[in-house]
Amino acid sequence: MLACLGDGTKLPPYVVFKRKTLPKKITFPNGVIVRCQEKGWMDEAMIKDWLKTVWSKVGGLRKTKSLLVWDSFRAHLSQPTKKIVTSLNTETAVIPGGMTGILQPLDVCINKPFKDRMRKKWHDWMLEGEHTLTPTGRTRKADLNIICKWIIESWNDIPSELILKSFQKCCITNALDGTEDDDVWQEDDDYGTEDDDVWQEDDDCDPFNDEDGGDDLYYAEELDREAAEIDEDEYDRLFGESDNEEFEDFKMNS
Repeated sequence: MLACLGDGTKLPPYVVFKRKTLPKKITFPNGVIVRCQEKGWMDEAMIKDWLKTVWSKVGGLRKTKSLLVWDSFRAHLSQPTKKIVTSLNTETAVIPGGMTGILQPLDVCINKPFKDRMRKKWHDWMLEGEHTLTPTGRTRKADLNIICKWIIESWNDIPSELILKSFQKCCITNALDGTEDDDVWQEDDDYGTEDDDVWQEDDDCDPFNDEDGGDDLYYAEELDREAAEIDEDEYDRLFGESDNEEFEDFKMNS
């Protein structure tokens, strides 16, 4: 799960692996929160944990009233979640179903370049990394700590300027006088100057271009979102095959 602030700040990634327990012998890198869930979903327990481990740790947020913008997933709307949010001096704005591709900064601008960077790191690892094989001769997938390292590096590589502009594109941090309310409908080229290449990454900030840019967060009991799923053969092709039941598929939140 990726989250960011309207001033361009990137919060620590919250990674949920699809497994019952995390391996004890693996040391995860700093800068990432790692959890596991049997089905790889963000359920209510995970949402509450994210609020306590990520949202509550942002310096200065609790001193002034903050706004948390997220979608209409049931766990976001539950009373226990609302109670925690209120205790953190935070108000919420819920994006209506079907509108995250227009109103959520991560969907509109950030997910695609992040996934592009992750895909390149996996590709480089497949070509140059040290691999072990399963008894059937297939490549084992990357260790969990390596995947977390990719996530941190890819997230750090997203420019703060892109995050700032993504909030403006979604009309979250626009001028209160209404003069920028039409930004959500403008073409990307209308933003910035000739020297500003933040918008030049394959239509990353086009709200109507959801190729590889949709929200792939896997929610438990989804209400109004279709999760993009990979079949087993495609997963093995991307991440290798494992004969260890503990190392089940993971689904990364974005």
